[in-house]
Amino acid sequence: MNNLQSDYKKMLTIRCFEQKILELFSQNKVSGTTHTYIGQEAIAVAVMNNIEEGDIVFSNHRCHGHYLAYGGPMELLLGEILSKKSGMCEGRGGSQHIHYKNFYTNGIQGGIVPNAMGMAWAEKLNGTDNVAVVFIGDGTLGQGVVYETFNMASLYSVPVLFVIENNQYAMSTKTSEAVSGSIIARAESFGISCNEVCSNDVEVLNDCFKKAISFVRENKKPFCQVVHTYRLGAHSKGDDTRDKEEIEKNRKNDPLIIAGAKLDADFCEKSANEINAYINALVEKIEKEPSIEISKSALVNPRTKNINAYNTMDIRVSEGINQALDELLGENKDIILIGEDLRDPYGGAFKVTKNLSSKYDDRVINTPISEAAMVGVGVGLAMNGKIPVVEIMFGDFITLGFDQLLNHAAKYAWVYGNEVSVPLVVRTPMGGGRGYGPTHSQSLEKFLIGIPLITVMALSPVHNVYGLYKYALSKINSPLVIIENKKLYADKLLKCIDGKIQDFFVEEQWNDIFPTIKLTLDPESIPDITLITYGGIVRETMDAALELLLEDEIQVNIIVLSQISPIPVQDLAKLLYDSSSYVGVVEEGTMQAGVGAEILSVLIENKLAKNCFRIAADNLPIPNGVVLEKQVLPTKEKIKEKVRSVL
Repeated sequence: MNNLQSDYKKMLTIRCFEQKILELFSQNKVSGTTHTYIGQEAIAVAVMNNIEEGDIVFSNHRCHGHYLAYGGPMELLLGEILSKKSGMCEGRGGSQHIHYKNFYTNGIQGGIVPNAMGMAWAEKLNGTDNVAVVFIGDGTLGQGVVYETFNMASLYSVPVLFVIENNQYAMSTKTSEAVSGSIIARAESFGISCNEVCSNDVEVLNDCFKKAISFVRENKKPFCQVVHTYRLGAHSKGDDTRDKEEIEKNRKNDPLIIAGAKLDADFCEKSANEINAYINALVEKIEKEPSIEISKSALVNPRTKNINAYNTMDIRVSEGINQALDELLGENKDIILIGEDLRDPYGGAFKVTKNLSSKYDDRVINTPISEAAMVGVGVGLAMNGKIPVVEIMFGDFITLGFDQLLNHAAKYAWVYGNEVSVPLVVRTPMGGGRGYGPTHSQSLEKFLIGIPLITVMALSPVHNVYGLYKYALSKINSPLVIIENKKLYADKLLKCIDGKIQDFFVEEQWNDIFPTIKLTLDPESIPDITLITYGGIVRETMDAALELLLEDEIQVNIIVLSQISPIPVQDLAKLLYDSSSYVGVVEEGTMQAGVGAEILSVLIENKLAKNCFRIAADNLPIPNGVVLEKQVLPTKEKIKEKVRSVL
């Protein structure tokens, strides 16, 4: 069989498979959605003809053609779509979210672009000749993260091929109505070499992609290949509002017609019969399989808990983080720090990364102001064996990377059947106390704790910050967000001496990933109230507890969390054994739908508390200046006032 015959059969296999999927949809045998690749098959075949064993491919919602051309077994894909046991990802991903060897897909097109770049960057850092290929459509050019990634890929000279399949429509909107100017000029403006071709001829595209992939591999640089094509099928199943005459006019450029015209008609007919017979038999076989029962297991971070939960060093919070990062970088060459202004002489936000770039020049990397791409690239690095530590300069800006946390970092491992891991660390300063105003003083962790499969750790003045950092990054295999309250950076950690922190007796529980500490002024008596808190408000809570005892003879126990997501229920259950009927939560974030609400709901569901209350910031933006801040944020006086009113 010659090359054209082989390519024709590959394209025909994609076509017949997708037509069968649409047929199964019409028979209500498939639920959800699917996005066919009909009319674009030559692109996938040409790309996959030119990749090598170690190369990485990141596809999108229109992924069946890419997958089959990559060499993915049809049985695994069909089983996945039909939610059967033969599904490659245990049915979790369905039509749009699949993984096989070095092939990955996700339904959010813009989001996959920095992921692919991160994976390619890891290959470059490892010194391989492998490249990454990422497929996007013309409609994705409306996403800002695409341009953030173009910029970073060019800056760092990353071996990634951007394939833009311009099929003339973004869903049902014409490209001419959604994309202004030149498509190719968009990548060129970032200094990326580009080429565009208007063809569905697989032989023409083979030559085109041979050159494009060779350029990326040889020059270790990004390249953008634009292919102007046409989608003959609907965007999704049958939702096609296009003019029928327009579709018929473009049908003459069908890649199967173009290739078929160069081949013997008997060969084409025989190939169609063979492929359809195989697909029909496969469908019949897989339909008889039992449906998948979803496994609720997820990757966890198994570690040996060999550190003290309490701080015993005379050290500031920022120094503890810096010392831990320094040692971690020295111990593990896969750890990479990325973020804005990390390198000397600036040394990162609040000088936490000071002097690290001088020691680890190639692994402490300044990025553009591009939070979405920073986190997305971090996801890709993590998926490909690195441990990226991404610094978001102010916690308020984490919203710009929220899509990457929610739809990429958190989902990949589980959706891909736990066959990949994403050891991504995002660290960021949160909270007020410095008067920075409405967009630099918020505590947004409540939005993070609602994301399944992401762990959130909050540093406090009573925890062993240095040890927790060392512990958190050891054997990490799932996403972790570390909340660092900015007003704590310059403060010295409170030391635990002979079982006491200042006037408080201490007790710890550590049944979950990170430890929980209980503080009590009188371990021999039952407290009047127990307050659960974390982060930067811990000191205010301790001061309030001491003054309430001295002024009102009210005993307040304090439980300090380091893990705020998932809520460490086992630890709380063991530390609330002597609790009164009053349990409150103190947090610096706003009251509405806050962390405290989640903690108390968990306690009530587990019958660990009855009379509950919350202390939090007012449901307002944080005003500018420390004087006005105190009117909105919780303070020592507000904590005392609330406790008195409860009693």
